[in-house]
Amino acid sequence: MVANAAGPAVTAPASPDGRRSALVALAIAVASAILYHVTVIERVTLDSFVPLAASFLEGRLHIAEPMPWLELVPRPEGGWYSPFPPMPAIVLLPFVALFGPGFDQGIATALFGGLNVGLVWVLLGRIGVARAPAAWLTAAFGIGSVHWWVAGTGTVWLHAQVVAVFFMLLALLLASSRRWPLVGGLMLGCAAASRLPMGLTLPLFAALYLGVAGWPGLRRPSMRDVRAVALFLVGVGVPALLVAGYNLARYGTPFEFGYGLIPGVLEEPWYAQGLLSLDYIPRHLHLIVMRGFDYVDQAPWFRPNWNGTSLLLTTPILLWLVKARAATPLVAVAWLSVALGLLPDLLHGAPGFAQFGYRFILDVMPILLVMLGWVFRDRMSIEARIAIGLGIVANAYGVWAVTVAGFVSY
Repeated sequence: MVANAAGPAVTAPASPDGRRSALVALAIAVASAILYHVTVIERVTLDSFVPLAASFLEGRLHIAEPMPWLELVPRPEGGWYSPFPPMPAIVLLPFVALFGPGFDQGIATALFGGLNVGLVWVLLGRIGVARAPAAWLTAAFGIGSVHWWVAGTGTVWLHAQVVAVFFMLLALLLASSRRWPLVGGLMLGCAAASRLPMGLTLPLFAALYLGVAGWPGLRRPSMRDVRAVALFLVGVGVPALLVAGYNLARYGTPFEFGYGLIPGVLEEPWYAQGLLSLDYIPRHLHLIVMRGFDYVDQAPWFRPNWNGTSLLLTTPILLWLVKARAATPLVAVAWLSVALGLLPDLLHGAPGFAQFGYRFILDVMPILLVMLGWVFRDRMSIEARIAIGLGIVANAYGVWAVTVAGFVSY
């Protein structure tokens, strides 16, 4: 069942050819992964997840070698702890085991990025979006959003976001068909074990497993529905407990990741009110809504700024989310999940730099794509397609300016 943005829920039509759809998704994934990898001419090697994965394989929770250019926490006994959740390192274990500690993390990031685009295509079909609007929305995500630059650049912070999107998409695929709630919970838990804010999007997944649909059809949950949600919560809890144990083993408390323990981090000007504060929301909103390219008196004139770029410029199709009105409980819960998932980002002192676009939007992008799928289930207007095209042009230019021409500033 999927929610109609303008009314009661409707049943998603069956896929005309599951095998063909899978082949299309695979082709999209491969093409996207190649695109992401080759469009970054000179990759900046800023990663601590490969060294951390190598440490895991050696039975250690800390990185032995000094990496002063990255955000790491000194270990009293020597070495360094990563202040980030560990799942992005865990998914690298097979790569590091096969290719050694010199493995280029950017390759894995591009691979997961490609898989994300293929999964978006499958997810949109799963919730009943017609092939034409599904193709446009898949392109909007793959090359018309910050995901292009993030998946191609693949530094430590960006790798984590791409991996988190991968697990959330898997969770949405399962929840949208109300299948395997335990596994669906595990997938959302893995997403949160990559990017903590994603754990706050849980209400939408619980609503999907409960079978929440339209107001006229709102019903009392059955015991089967309640059991599905319980299994889902158990699934979420497994990675949460493992991450809590990971923190406990490092710091003696399950709730400490160590970001505030990075030497000098709280002395940085953007954390004047601490790591999280309501005072930081206006700077995020300025970036999201108003921040454009810098103008300079030399070709090509419009220079991206590492502080970021407005979503209205990089992904204008998001404006059509105004049509995803809370006319059904499921749409209302989706909006709640988006708000909860973005809240920690909006409260964070650093709005994501260095970046092109606004990378924190990826924490809720899978849900936003589902909502856009509800808006454009049967067809897409010419204005919306033009908006997607403009987003593709903006992101292509941004990727070229930043990664090829080096035409970027603070």
